[in-house]
This record gives sequence, structure tokens and C-alpha cells, in this order.
Amino acid sequence: MKLLRLALCGLLFQTTAALAADSNNKFAMKGAGFLPCQIYVKAREDKNNVYYMIGGWLEGYISAHNRLSEDTFDVMSFESLELLLSVIEVHCRSNPEDVLYGVVDSMLTEFGPDRLEASSPKVQIVEGERKTALYRETIRRMQVKLTELGLFKDEADGRFNDATRSALIAFQSDLNFETTGFPDQTTLWRLLRK
Repeated sequence: MKLLRLALCGLLFQTTAALAADSNNKFAMKGAGFLPCQIYVKAREDKNNVYYMIGGWLEGYISAHNRLSEDTFDVMSFESLELLLSVIEVHCRSNPEDVLYGVVDSMLTEFGPDRLEASSPKVQIVEGERKTALYRETIRRMQVKLTELGLFKDEADGRFNDATRSALIAFQSDLNFETTGFPDQTTLWRLLRK
């Protein structure tokens, strides 16, 4: 009997994870998803409690997206929460009537093809005072893109080494960015998303 209950419980969890909406592709939205862009922009300017609530909602929404999307470990291969909030702000300033859920959903749909399909270890990167942790797969993808641009000549192995740093410096120089060799959010966005 205990084994049957465990099997039914396992089936329930599998079924729940597979269903992302009802038969009409509708679902109940909770939290900040219904807020219009104009409220988001004002909350971000004021850095008030609504803004922090939106950040928490966004992290939860992305976690649920990762959980319920097939072949997805992380839909965001490198993006920080702050970068996403900045991208949302740019959109919302031009489209004040849009609803946050739609903006975020469109963004995640766009990120989908570049998602991490499987877990990847994080690599700590320290350049002077700057620190970040990137998935090893993200570093490998950086190396592939830098190779395509003729800036990286080493093996794309996901290790952040001197050749990777030098290639990033060359890429940053081509963009007239500060040439740090550090994979900051702006550099990664231009390299991996544009």
C-alpha cells in the first residue's frame, strides 16, 4: 500500500510539472505580473517596495519557467536580475501600457533557444575588484563567439584563461568599451545576445 501511494504521488508530481496551463492555455497569474509598465518605471526610479516586490516576482517566475520548460536547466545563461530589470525598463519606457507578464514572457521566449539545457558548474572569475560566477557552458559559448569573430584562437573548453581574457579585451576594444577583459553584463549582452 505504501509503495502504491509513493507511485501515485510520483505520478501526480510528473503530471503537475507537465501541465503549464489549462486546456485553453490559460492560467492564474499571481503577484506583480499584472502591473503595467508605467508603474514599473516609476517604481524603479523610486527604488520603492513595489520595485523590490517585482524583483522577487521575476525571480520566482523565472524559476517556475525553468521548472516547467522542457530541456531547461536555466533560461538565462548569464543575465543577472539587475540586467533583466534594466532591459524591462528600456522596453517599458517605450511601451507604458504593456503588462509586465507579457514583457517577461516575450523576453524568456527570446532567450529560449540559448537556454542551458543541463546543469553546468559555475566558474568564479576575479579581475581586480570585479567578481562574477558564470556557468562553464556560458564561458564555452563566449569562446565560440569570440572564435567566430576571429578574436579567440584557443580551444573552447569553458575555462576562463588568459586567451579568453585577451579575446574579451579585443572585443571590448572593438566596441569602444572599457578594456578590462572582465565578462561584465554589458559585454556579455553584446557578445551573446546581439
